[in-house]
Amino acid sequence: MKKIFILLIGTLVISCNQGKNEKSKTNESTTKSTKTVDNFDWLLGKWKRSNEEIGKETFENWDKKSNTEYVGFSYTTQKSYTTQKGDTIYEEKFRLVKSNNNWNFKIELKGETTPSSFKMTSYNTQEFICENKALNYPNRKSDSPNEIKYWKSNDKLYATISGKKMKLQFEYVRLNN
Repeated sequence: MKKIFILLIGTLVISCNQGKNEKSKTNESTTKSTKTVDNFDWLLGKWKRSNEEIGKETFENWDKKSNTEYVGFSYTTQKSYTTQKGDTIYEEKFRLVKSNNNWNFKIELKGETTPSSFKMTSYNTQEFICENKALNYPNRKSDSPNEIKYWKSNDKLYATISGKKMKLQFEYVRLNN
């Protein structure tokens, strides 16, 4: 009987310690995820596309409005043979917005009234990936992008926009303005 009692007490002590360890591990992982800061400041500034077609120039500008909102603007110019200056041939506005603990990348092309939204599916201190998996987005008949990825490596900013049959790659260098 004495041996059973000692065995029971030993089992109880071991069980209590395992519970404490599990609780401690849970608190540590909760603390780690709480300490993760959503920071996309590496996007900030004025960028010029370095892999653009000859005769065109593309620029992208990013500003931080708050800890939950980054705004951007991109435009492409093409040299006009008559005036020898660049005419704007493409414009888009975009925002990274956090709401309900989720980040979304919203893009509004010139002439559109409603931005297209991509949900951020992963991110770290130097990259993020956003996806839109809606079957009707924005037009099933054309090859619309369904993934946007941005990342920074050294002093360059990169972006990839891809769909089922298309993939556009962008490389930017920071402008000193």
